[in-house]
Amino acid sequence: MNIAHLKFVVETAEAHSFSQAAEKCHVTQSTLSHGVAEVEKELGAKLFERTTRSVTLSPFGKALIPLMKTILSAESNLILQAKNYLNPEKAIIKIGISPLLNPGFTSMLTQSFKEKNPNHEIVLYEENLTELQKMLLSNSLDFIFVPLIADFSAEFGKMRSLFLYDEPLVLITQDESLLNSGSVSPKTLSGQKFVMVPDACGLASVTREIFRRARVPLNEYEGKAFSYGALTDWAQNGIGSAVLPKSKVSGTRIILFMKDANDNVEHIRFVAIASSSSCLRFKEFAEHIRTNSERLARGLGLGL
Repeated sequence: MNIAHLKFVVETAEAHSFSQAAEKCHVTQSTLSHGVAEVEKELGAKLFERTTRSVTLSPFGKALIPLMKTILSAESNLILQAKNYLNPEKAIIKIGISPLLNPGFTSMLTQSFKEKNPNHEIVLYEENLTELQKMLLSNSLDFIFVPLIADFSAEFGKMRSLFLYDEPLVLITQDESLLNSGSVSPKTLSGQKFVMVPDACGLASVTREIFRRARVPLNEYEGKAFSYGALTDWAQNGIGSAVLPKSKVSGTRIILFMKDANDNVEHIRFVAIASSSSCLRFKEFAEHIRTNSERLARGLGLGL
């Protein structure tokens, strides 16, 4: 078992597919399968439950996958520290990204910064909120880009928060009684069944908070969609309605803006969080966020 084999396991767990994981790792499927088997042999049990249609983590795999991710993160951090030591004039900024964030925004923000600051290198990590929080608090990351959620942000104490952008939330539904309304509110959605993703990214927390503020019960579908694409497809196929940031809805599907009791469009706010020392050390990047985020978001059409 080696670092490459651990990467094979993590990629397979995230892709739920040996073939897709092999493609992402740039190896053959047989090479990846052999590497996974080596890890399973050394650890003493199966990490995946395989059927002809799906690949899912076994209970044993679910218990060990967080530690594997920690090891891979430590390896990346080791490489970055070595680069910093050997090439101190080139600053490396490590940024953790929530998958809920618009990827086009992240690319434009970081690339426009690097064009003006070629002596800086930016390394991105996409992770769920819990992992991003741990990595930031352990100084494995310099900044994290995340949705602003009360329970999550309360854990950061004296951390600095920089505004990135607000994005409207929309409803996808096949309910004929709603499709011609143009917008909806929790009160008009009472009794609707909602398909959800696991709360790792924060979308489920945001959806629940909207209904909690309106004092309307949220009727959640028993199953869970793994991706935003699946969430959209399930809602489009009538399994239930779904709430998503507008940019996460693909295709030409009919969408309805979510509104509150005062007829204001509900938004999800994204922020950059960093320690005061990171903001001071990378003050050029912090200033770049302050002066360019809103303009870049408008250019991508992330507002109304």
